[in-house]
Amino acid sequence: MEPQALLDLLKDAEHWQGRRPTVRNGPRVVDLDILFDDNRVYESGKLPGRELKVPHSRIPEREFVLRPLADIIPTFRHPVLGSSVSDLLRALPSSASPMNRILNFPSSHDSIPPVIWALGSQSFIMATLNTTPDSFSDGGDHTDWDSILGYAQHAVKCGSSIIDIGGYSTRPGSSFVSVQEEQRRTAPFIAHLRQSGVHIPISVDTFRAEVALASLEAGANCINDVYALTGPHQGVAGVHSSHLSTDDIGVSVSDDGAMLSLAVRAKVPLILMHSRGLANQNKDYSSFKGGIIEGVRRELGLRVERALRAGVRRWNIILDPGIGFSKCVEDNVRLVRHHGLLTSETLVFNQFDRHLPLAPWPLLARFPTLVGTSRKGYLGTLLDREDAKREPKRRDWATAAAVTSLVQQGVDIVRVHAVEPMQDVVKVADAIWRHNLL
Repeated sequence: MEPQALLDLLKDAEHWQGRRPTVRNGPRVVDLDILFDDNRVYESGKLPGRELKVPHSRIPEREFVLRPLADIIPTFRHPVLGSSVSDLLRALPSSASPMNRILNFPSSHDSIPPVIWALGSQSFIMATLNTTPDSFSDGGDHTDWDSILGYAQHAVKCGSSIIDIGGYSTRPGSSFVSVQEEQRRTAPFIAHLRQSGVHIPISVDTFRAEVALASLEAGANCINDVYALTGPHQGVAGVHSSHLSTDDIGVSVSDDGAMLSLAVRAKVPLILMHSRGLANQNKDYSSFKGGIIEGVRRELGLRVERALRAGVRRWNIILDPGIGFSKCVEDNVRLVRHHGLLTSETLVFNQFDRHLPLAPWPLLARFPTLVGTSRKGYLGTLLDREDAKREPKRRDWATAAAVTSLVQQGVDIVRVHAVEPMQDVVKVADAIWRHNLL
C-alpha cells in the first residue's frame, strides 16, 4: 500500500478500537503509526488529520520506539540520518527508569495465572526434573508421583522460577525411548503438578512435537528443544533418520517440521539449544576463525533464522549454547568464560582469545540466554578427582563457580539440579554484579 492509504487504514483501525479525538499527544486507547517504509522518504503535506512524514520524525528521541525496533531490525539504517537503529538507541541518554524486555508464559488453564518476567535485572533459576531412569545426574531419582511432587515443591520453596521436565535422556549411551513412553513420563506428571498447586512456569524438555503438544495441553507453558527445532539427527540416542535433508539456509533437518509448526502455533517461550547430535561427538570447530564462540553463534543463528522465517515470535526465543553437547572440555570453559559474547554486537574471540571483528550475521544480540552447566562432565575433568569424575552429584561446588561467572555476564536463566544452594549462589552473585540488593 502507498503510505497515505496505509495511514487511512490505521486511522480507521484506531477508530474501530475506540480511539476518539482528544488534546494533541494526550492519552489514547490505541496509537498506530508508520515508522519506516523501507528506505523511502515521504511527506504528505498539509492534510488535516492525515499528515504523514516517513520516517517518523520522533523516532530518534523515543526509547519506547527504538528499544523494540532494536530487537527486530537492529542493523536497519535510518534513510535520512544514516545511523542504524542500534546506534540511535545507544545515542539516547541513560534513563532513570530503563525499559526491560519481558518474557510472558501464557496459561491454557483458567486456574493457573500467566507469569511475566522482567528480564535484565536478575538471573532466574530453572530446576531440572528428569523423570528418566538414565539421565546423567538424577536418573532414577524422580519416577513416581511422590518424588516428582516433592522435588517440585522443594524447588519452588527454594526460589526456582521455572521447572524443566524431561522424559528422554540425551546423554551418550542413553536408551531409545518411544514417543508413547516419553509422553507417559511427562504430560501426566505436569498435569499432576498443576493439580497440586504448582503454578510457576513449567517447560518440557523434548525434541518431539507430539510430546510437546501433550505437555502444553497438560499445563506446560514453555518448550525446551535440545535440537533447536531441527529434529533428532542420525545416531542420536538410538534414533536413525531416513529423511535427513538440508533446508534453504543450510540447517540440517531430520524431522517433518512438526515441532517447528507447533512452536509457531503455540506462541510460548521457546528454548533453542546448540547441538550437533551425539553429545560426545563432532567437537571440531577449527573451521571457524573465532573457534567455539563463532561456531555456536553461526550454527545457532541458522536455527534462529529458520524459526523466525517460519513465524516463531522473536520475543519468545531463548538461546542456550549447549554446554557439554559436542564440545571438548576447553570449549566448554570458553563458552562459560565468554558467555556474554554469544549475544554481543561488537566482538568475538577466537581459540587464542584474541579479538576479531564480529560479522553482522547472524545477529543474536539482545536475545535472552539460558545455560545448563550444572554437574556437567567437563567440571569433573577440571576437578581431576575420581569421585567427581564418577559421580555428577559431587560437582555442585564446581557448578557454583561456573554459575557465578555466568551471572556476572548477565545470563538470564541458569538450569540447575540442586536448587537450594544454587539459589544462594545466584542471589549473592546478582547482588554483587547487578546491584540487585534488597
